[in-house]
Amino acid sequence: MDFLGRMRPDASLHTEPYGMPLISPIGLGGGVDPDALAIGALGRFGFGFIEVGPYQLSTGNHQSVLPAPLLAGLEPHHLGGRLRSRPSHLSVWLRLALVGADGGAILNIERLLESVDGAIDVVSISLLSPEAGAPRGGNLLGTWHRLLSVCRERGVSTVLVDHPRSSPLSAIQPALDAGAGGLVIRSAAEHLQPVDIRTAVQQARRAVASPGLVVVADGARSPRDVVEAFDAGADLVAVDSGFIEAGPGLAKRSNEALVAMRTPAAWSDGTPPSFQAALRSGWFWLLLLGLGMLTAGAIVFSVGLTRVLLPYDEVFLGVARDNLSSINPRLLGFMRHDRITLAGTLMSIGILYASLAWNGVRNGQRWAKDAVLASGAVGFASLFLFLGFHYVDPLHIVLSASLFPLFLLGIRLPLRARPSVGSDLDNDSSWRLGLAGQLLLIGLAVGLIGAGLTITTVGVTRVFVFSDLQFLQTTAGAIGGANAHLLPLIAHDRAGFGGALASDGVALLLLSLWGLRRGERWVWWTLLSAGLIPLGGGVYAHLAVGYLEFGHLLPLAASAVVFVAALCLTAPFLLTRRPGGL
Repeated sequence: MDFLGRMRPDASLHTEPYGMPLISPIGLGGGVDPDALAIGALGRFGFGFIEVGPYQLSTGNHQSVLPAPLLAGLEPHHLGGRLRSRPSHLSVWLRLALVGADGGAILNIERLLESVDGAIDVVSISLLSPEAGAPRGGNLLGTWHRLLSVCRERGVSTVLVDHPRSSPLSAIQPALDAGAGGLVIRSAAEHLQPVDIRTAVQQARRAVASPGLVVVADGARSPRDVVEAFDAGADLVAVDSGFIEAGPGLAKRSNEALVAMRTPAAWSDGTPPSFQAALRSGWFWLLLLGLGMLTAGAIVFSVGLTRVLLPYDEVFLGVARDNLSSINPRLLGFMRHDRITLAGTLMSIGILYASLAWNGVRNGQRWAKDAVLASGAVGFASLFLFLGFHYVDPLHIVLSASLFPLFLLGIRLPLRARPSVGSDLDNDSSWRLGLAGQLLLIGLAVGLIGAGLTITTVGVTRVFVFSDLQFLQTTAGAIGGANAHLLPLIAHDRAGFGGALASDGVALLLLSLWGLRRGERWVWWTLLSAGLIPLGGGVYAHLAVGYLEFGHLLPLAASAVVFVAALCLTAPFLLTRRPGGL
């Protein structure tokens, strides 16, 4: 979860509303994971707290600790073990629904809290039939005193009372008078409209003495619902069924919208950094790295278009390029195909790095720096593939030796981190299309990584696949027999292309996972330019040499279709202009 989504909220959202630090004021309400079966994973989706339950407790012996209606299969006697495996940053709430509050119900609460052994930080209580536990005369104050007392004796210092918005505040006033730490506004039906949220929170704020908490748990379905609840004055917000509707990114999107709401729009004073300041910043060197990769790709492309073999290649082979046709008339064309496709991939990587450096790292986005780090680590590690084919390309070594220091400087120099902010407030059609496009981009990236690793493996072992030998109309043994250095040279090109393709796929994968936010126009244009060049180069390379075998071209055609579809689906989401404010 942490890697795929980078869900952890920005430090500016950390809060301590009831004496315990929360990484976010947004929590997961009861009913989604009532028995804490998945608390280890759900606790990493960007929530500050998770509510387990509701547990319905009725009068009688311990066997009356029952799940609430429609929540079958709960096992409160196993709850403690699960809660103790929760992430360390996560606060846990327990939601109880009491049918009466006589001695039997009180005993059930004691047993339940004992079974969790201090793993509960907050208890929220709704008294479904208060008259069943009230003393004669209908005074509920004593009932709530007993409920609060038993919770506090079991180590729970914060007890909240549930306030269904369909009920008047007077119904829960005895709980507040008895010392409840605040209330939870809940809605059993549709979520509150914005005006209702503001009205409900304002009324609750007047009823709860400071520093009591006002928590909104009305079924928020979008970041806009969450932001409006906080804007109305809520201390905390819990999402429940909306998390199922909006998907696992709801908390992250809401956290980023909160950061945008609470952070001044201007991150800097508007003064462009000096050249000396740029030299001390990692983004400058990563930008140079991207431009260097783009230049290296252009050089390789020009070589592939013209002579294909460089003078030192001919020295290694002991054969002039014009004499290769005597070994195999299609051999030079095949090598041209390899080098042009490699060039397109190198230029794609260069575009991705340069854009990530300028638009991401320069603006303090740590995820962009991590994307370049991961991709660069794969790409530079592929330099050692020469151990598998025993051919050292001098140009390859010179370019790599020139670019690797830029990579190290860009990664090692400090980043002036800036929180990720978002204006992705609504679960509209463009958001849903964007999710589909994101899924296609991730699938494409995974395919590129798999293809790169496969090509690399083939390059350092068999060198050719079946379709290659069909195109060449020969065998690997025949080529190796004609010139002992031909196979290492071709293997060098193939393994280098495979490593570059895997590196390109990693950069695309992480950009697709971490960079797709509403209004990030640069991401779409980066994807467009970084994809068109290698696809265009691949098509040209195969057409130019006549390498048109169907099975060989099928992955290229499938990639092109997926790429175009992904761009079309993400365009309404990425190319929309950010609103001026929330």
